[in-house]
Amino acid sequence: MTTAITLWLAFVLAAGVIAWFGTKRQALCLALVAILTAPSTLLPLGHPAITAPPAGRYTVLGARIDIDKAIYVLLDGGTGEPRYYRLPYTTATANNLQNSLDQAAGNGGSVGMRQGESGSPGFAEEGQGGREEPKPQEAQPIIGVQ
Repeated sequence: MTTAITLWLAFVLAAGVIAWFGTKRQALCLALVAILTAPSTLLPLGHPAITAPPAGRYTVLGARIDIDKAIYVLLDGGTGEPRYYRLPYTTATANNLQNSLDQAAGNGGSVGMRQGESGSPGFAEEGQGGREEPKPQEAQPIIGVQ
């Protein structure tokens, strides 16, 4: 459980105790505050988001694979700030990500991820990552000295 969810749950339990022993007006106010603060539990606060990334294309800024546990990725969707996600571990997904990271490191590119509607991510190497192609060496002119 993340810190945000734990704090929200503690607040709701405290509000329930006050509502049980308090007045109906207090119960209504505390219930309203609990409902209004519920969306704050979706904030990652340094922990992976509790939701899966929405369907779309992302650039993988960083990744960590914990074998048989999870795959942690920092994704940039191009709009807004990058988000930190915890993806379910499967051997195929982990191998796909590791192969893409290795290819990108060798070629100087980056790794992209496509999140499908079914919830399964796919990884692939993208582009050259801003690396310039080497220029061909120009032929030296032959100048005769007299």
